[in-house]
Amino acid sequence: MNRKTPLLPFLGLALLLAGVLACNPAPEQEEAATSDMNQTAPASPAPANPAAGQTPGTATAPGASAAPADNKMPLAANDLPEVVAKVNGKPIRKLELIQAAQVVQLQLAQRGQPVMPSAMFYRQVLEQLIAITLLQQDAKAQGVAASDQEVQRQIDARKSVYSSEAEFQKALRQAGVTEETLRQQAHEQLSVQKYVQTKLAANVAVPDQAARDFYEKNKAKIRSPERLHLRHILIGINAKTSPADRQKARQKAEDLLKRIKAGEDFAQLAMGSDDTGSRLKGGDLGWVSRGQTVPPFEKAAFALSKPNDLSPVVESPFGYHIIQLLERQAAGAVAYDQVKDRIAAMLKEKQTQQQVAARVRELRGKAKVEVFI
Repeated sequence: MNRKTPLLPFLGLALLLAGVLACNPAPEQEEAATSDMNQTAPASPAPANPAAGQTPGTATAPGASAAPADNKMPLAANDLPEVVAKVNGKPIRKLELIQAAQVVQLQLAQRGQPVMPSAMFYRQVLEQLIAITLLQQDAKAQGVAASDQEVQRQIDARKSVYSSEAEFQKALRQAGVTEETLRQQAHEQLSVQKYVQTKLAANVAVPDQAARDFYEKNKAKIRSPERLHLRHILIGINAKTSPADRQKARQKAEDLLKRIKAGEDFAQLAMGSDDTGSRLKGGDLGWVSRGQTVPPFEKAAFALSKPNDLSPVVESPFGYHIIQLLERQAAGAVAYDQVKDRIAAMLKEKQTQQQVAARVRELRGKAKVEVFI
């Protein structure tokens, strides 16, 4: 679904490659994929960075000094050097690492797995930035680059979730980036995507029999999960919101709930929601499965039993929610024809991960990589 996102977007999208850069998904990750064959795209009940995928891997390349395995003590960002690594002379700066770490932290927090930044954590994230930098350099060397039109479409898509140019520019200032920086991030991210698609994924093919074999092997696990069709209204808060303002936000949500119960139109009231992605759709979040929203939201949503049931005001890290159940779909078996395309895509992605990981290892073996944390 469309939503306003923090303006670390292209860094976040680049970190989607963290999934591609994992050499071999763990067995439990593959099993999770089998249980997700009939789900819609994950939905979050509030503005969130779209960096999905897994926690970055911990591979250590030749010439890089790994953080000690027991170095899990919290590490303040101020203790990082201004340049945390160099890849063939190109610096990776502290700010890039901090932003990337924030993307990963947010994604893990949304899964209910908060993580405290430590030397090891920063090093894991840095490994992904190094790999992405190597791929960017190889893409450039092979003449693979995003076009100006592709970059502009990406920028326009990002702008489209803001109500005005002024709001977009305000978000840029709050994020501490310029539009030119955003454009450069988009160019780099799109260039790597094109490189992976044309130079690596293009060589991957999944025979029909491979998809069928996977289905037969995992048939008992491939089930459509219980899903809820939800809409919500969010009164937003953040970590810096004062206690007094938190109380005002909660009271506003309580008042809205009373108005809905008194017969006012939910969709109309949702036009004032602080989730700008869903408010234009009357608060509609689409279909949501377990594990796709933050725990307080999930608990309240799955406690609803009948269409049009309303939750009490629910507090999450994003603010105060009023949730309404529109439809409920029970879990069930999934036929092969319903999931064969998704199985093939998953198998192709896995093979592409292996191709990209192998290419990163090859590039790193030839590269001069200096790590300073």
